[in-house]
Amino acid sequence: MNTFSAVRRKYLLSLSALALFATFSLTPGTSAVAQQAPSKLIITAIPDDGDADRMRENFGALASYLGQAVGIPVEYMHVENYAASVTALATGRAHIAWLGGVTTAQARMQMGDGITILGSRDIDKGFVSYFIANPDTGLGQLSDLGELAKAAQGKDWTFTFGSKSSTSGHVMPRKFFIDQTGTTPEKVFRTVAYSGSHDVVMQMVADGTHDVGALNYASWDKAPGELQTKAPIIYKTPPYIDYALTARSDLGPELLGKLRAALLALDASNEDGAKVLKYLKAGKFVEADISEWQSVVDLLESGIDIGN
Repeated sequence: MNTFSAVRRKYLLSLSALALFATFSLTPGTSAVAQQAPSKLIITAIPDDGDADRMRENFGALASYLGQAVGIPVEYMHVENYAASVTALATGRAHIAWLGGVTTAQARMQMGDGITILGSRDIDKGFVSYFIANPDTGLGQLSDLGELAKAAQGKDWTFTFGSKSSTSGHVMPRKFFIDQTGTTPEKVFRTVAYSGSHDVVMQMVADGTHDVGALNYASWDKAPGELQTKAPIIYKTPPYIDYALTARSDLGPELLGKLRAALLALDASNEDGAKVLKYLKAGKFVEADISEWQSVVDLLESGIDIGN
């Protein structure tokens, strides 16, 4: 077995073990096997918002909209971690899942052709992350992350990502940091923490719990101006692919077609549509194909550490 194959085999085995563990984090009472023509559809989402009630409200609005559009009741099921959202889709406990770039790739690696992309936001094919810093660091706008690593030398600074499985809150910022500095954050900062969600990262940098952090740009952009002042942007990453609304392929082409058409037609003229688009910071949803996430699959198979 060559090195690449060994890395991939090790990764898939560890991912499978994690998926088994994450199953116990799911809300009980849902079906273990997706049906060809279910009487009810379950939608779930990665918990990248630290406010679970806010997620229930807004993804509940998406569920209501899709249910009305396809004529089948749709319910939102909240899960407690990123891995559980992938497991829910892979095992059939959920039929539809709002996933990030990494979790979409993980689902692809587990499910193969069993996953279908219904669509992505108009912002997801050129997504970026922000590196932010507490003003006490004295950091200003940086041209690259090498400047950040140099500025951190001899300092007692701490750094925070969001969730370990977050595309925009960890994996892509880590990739760009390594690419531009030739080293890892752990070798530059006194400690590297994982705060769980984008809004928590911003709050912890703002209040000085951590000196520097990384989060997705949409979360920073929607934060109050006072908070933005306390956690200013010091670097914007290059663009990459990120979120998607995914579904199980065994729902069948007819139902998948209806769901896709409904998603692409979502606009602010409908109360639920307006709420969803505002919450997701999108103007509309656009067509996308699973092949567009192959670069993320390749990154995961390269052996990058995402904490799993």
